[in-house]
Amino acid sequence: MSRGRKLNIVISTLLLALFLYLAFRNVNLTELLNILKTTNYLYVFIGMSIGVFGGSALRAIRWGVLMEPIKKDISFKNLFATTLIGYMMNNLFPRSGEVVRPYMLGKQENISRASAFATIIVERIIDTVMFLLMFGIALIYFKDRITDSIPSIGSAVLILSAAIFLMLGWILFMLIKPDKSLRIVKFFTKFLPAKLHEKVDNIFDSLLTGFEVLKKPSLFFRIAIYSILIWVAYLVSTYIPFYSFGILTAGEGTGVLRGLWDANLLLVLINVAMFIPSPAATGPYHYICKVTLVNMFMVSEPAALGYGTATHAMSFLLFMVAGLFYFIKYNYKISDIKQQSAAS
Repeated sequence: MSRGRKLNIVISTLLLALFLYLAFRNVNLTELLNILKTTNYLYVFIGMSIGVFGGSALRAIRWGVLMEPIKKDISFKNLFATTLIGYMMNNLFPRSGEVVRPYMLGKQENISRASAFATIIVERIIDTVMFLLMFGIALIYFKDRITDSIPSIGSAVLILSAAIFLMLGWILFMLIKPDKSLRIVKFFTKFLPAKLHEKVDNIFDSLLTGFEVLKKPSLFFRIAIYSILIWVAYLVSTYIPFYSFGILTAGEGTGVLRGLWDANLLLVLINVAMFIPSPAATGPYHYICKVTLVNMFMVSEPAALGYGTATHAMSFLLFMVAGLFYFIKYNYKISDIKQQSAAS
């Protein structure tokens, strides 16, 4: 194992421990355990199943659209299986799924791994744009309530948003002026070691190829529709488990529409947690759930952590079972994964 990979594992473990401590400190564990023992997990299972299987199916379809300029009519079965295996790997090793998915799909469909990897980058950029859009909607709806109630998260989100907007500006420039953007990248990469220089240039070339799909109106429209449906699937997945814990579902001023607005805010902030390189977002996910539900919606800490613990565990379990099922079915080997991870 390389020194860099060892360092990544150490950092991920430290982040996991830190955020779990922040999430569970000063919480009445007896009350939390009692909530977890008496909870009806049907709504948690239904909600997480919609997110895991519905969201992954929609992601697989969208990935197929992104792949159309490279190869048309890719098997949905292969796209779906590879997506679930990728999430399984992400649960174990942060960001490893992005490396594994292009390799596995390329092997199944005889596609260039570099071209498939370019679509993964484009996919992540589309997800980032969707996140920014939903974050903006949440800010408009809740106005100053986010930063007033959770100043620490508000500051982090503002910094993150500024960085993402800069990235979006660069992406727009790449779409409009691909040749100039390529020259700019090559100007800076020439100062890198030869092997790294070549690798970065090849990735950027593949990325520009992947962006070609966004210039085709028919494909762009389909990608936009599927991206909205993916967010809706995750939104419903976030909302339904509220009923297991009796939070934001009863009392004056509550209802499905209001609950979905509340779930959208929670989902946006959970996505912030996903940027933190902790295995399966363990720790950051729990902390965000607690801080958001307690500070924004006056939910008790044990109930908020009960929600975070149950939904995270159920999602993790479903991804692991489904990913492992397809991993075995497709006769993949751990040695192949290690080889691809090392190559990346």
